[in-house]
Amino acid sequence: MTAFLGKSSFVGPPVAVGTTKGSFVSQARFNGCIAASNWARGDVERLLPPELALAANVSSTPDRHPVLFVFGDLSDGAVIAGGRVIPLGIAYQEFALAIPFVRHRRGNHLHTYVPRMYSSYLPAVWSGNVNYGLAKRSATMRWQGPFFVLTTDAGSLVLHIAVETQQDWSRASSCPLPEFGAMREIFSMPVVGRKGSGAYVCSYFGWDFEDALLRLVDSSISIDGPVVENLLPRRCPDVPGGTFEVRGMIWRLSWPSRCRF
Repeated sequence: MTAFLGKSSFVGPPVAVGTTKGSFVSQARFNGCIAASNWARGDVERLLPPELALAANVSSTPDRHPVLFVFGDLSDGAVIAGGRVIPLGIAYQEFALAIPFVRHRRGNHLHTYVPRMYSSYLPAVWSGNVNYGLAKRSATMRWQGPFFVLTTDAGSLVLHIAVETQQDWSRASSCPLPEFGAMREIFSMPVVGRKGSGAYVCSYFGWDFEDALLRLVDSSISIDGPVVENLLPRRCPDVPGGTFEVRGMIWRLSWPSRCRF
């Protein structure tokens, strides 16, 4: 099993967040997991649209590429206007499949591409598609003991994820685990979405761990149905030390803008 593949393993500069990030327009509190799995590069490439490519991997495992899974519960949904947080009292579940270290074929900057998201909240599905191009689908999600289960609204199984606790909770803001820092670095890159028109837009996730709790867990993702076109059913074990469960993380989202490839 290969190790966690972070920024140092891939060729290309990230877009400078401080000079391109728009103001955040919404936020929610996230309780869930962030997991990394390494796949054969050919399998990952099949999930990309024609204009995007994987960055060159200069690590000791150049034939592998990370695929990330984010899943869990969002609560305390709010909009942000003029720097003021306006609570909406929204709570729902989401799942995201993300491919980091992606570049446009005519550019060099590193991005994270999202080929699929699922949400149990229909307004989030609509906005995620129309504004952000995040290929969102409506679905039902729930925890069944240590399993996170995602089904279509008609009840067909799409995927299930087994989670096994490895350690006690600690403050995320003082976490010494190097893989956690590398994971945060990945999600500070611009997130690429592709609208139905084929246009690309970029947005930023603002993950605030100041008051959040964190613990290391093990996960194994079983893809049982058509999560994404060209993706056959498969099992996706996480990399060693590559799955984190968080509680109380504030997840902010910027307004989408033109990508700087």
